[in-house]
Amino acid sequence: MDHEIKEKYMLAGKIGRDALEYAQTLIEPGALFYDVAEKAEQYIRDRGALPSFPVNLSINNEAAHYTPFEGDKKKFHTGDLVKVDLGAMVDGYMSDNAATMEVGNTGNYSDLIDATREALNAAIKILRPMISIYRIGEEIGNVITSHGFKPVKNLGGHGINRYDLHSEIFIPNYDDGNGETIQTDKVIAIEPFASTGLGMIHNGQLGNIYIIDQPRKQDREEILYKNFNTAPFAERWVSKIMDNDQEYLRKKMSSKYISGFAVLKEHSKAMIAQSEHTIMVLGDEIIVTTA
Repeated sequence: MDHEIKEKYMLAGKIGRDALEYAQTLIEPGALFYDVAEKAEQYIRDRGALPSFPVNLSINNEAAHYTPFEGDKKKFHTGDLVKVDLGAMVDGYMSDNAATMEVGNTGNYSDLIDATREALNAAIKILRPMISIYRIGEEIGNVITSHGFKPVKNLGGHGINRYDLHSEIFIPNYDDGNGETIQTDKVIAIEPFASTGLGMIHNGQLGNIYIIDQPRKQDREEILYKNFNTAPFAERWVSKIMDNDQEYLRKKMSSKYISGFAVLKEHSKAMIAQSEHTIMVLGDEIIVTTA
């Protein structure tokens, strides 16, 4: 990997890690989702990077993809199981990391949280160039099931490329039999999800996060592309750069220029935890950029 690119990934990882730690300090009973997201994203910007994607604050049976909208009054409550998922981007080179915490430190789901942390560490421990993807999933699944929980089978890790948060590689949370291998000089995110329920998620309502689907050369001056390129963006970010943002987003959705991310949910009484790191798989070393 080119030295300059490697350094950008490293910096993005460090800023993303620090921002994740900072965001968790803001979450307490009565805190607004909006304030946590805005402050964490500003933390990233103040350090010379951009958010890789809007801060995800998903609670209880939600696995991912909720970010507050402009004017959102939603608050955290004691006992909420919160997945904090965020990353930093330096010149398009991204990090992606996540952690799970309980609001008010109730301790009700400590074992569930530990299962994802241990699964992540176990997967990183065996990671090497040319390892089969199913082996990573097998390691994650074995750890989660040993704790008495279900790995979420239709969520997993992914490759990361420049301005491309979810590139071609999918890394499962169980042995799915995929014999494809992790190539050298790849950047990946490994993100175990563990559930007290079925281990399957479904789409809920839109979570206020969007992405440009198929940018064309003639669209390079379009305001969304100029501001966000092909990285995911938040509705509230759009509201800061234009008036009538809701109407504009609806228009772009109907023309299929952009699409929205649905909140990913387990069945109603299940709880989900998540842990995630970004890792560079190089020929001579494995570097966890967000550690």
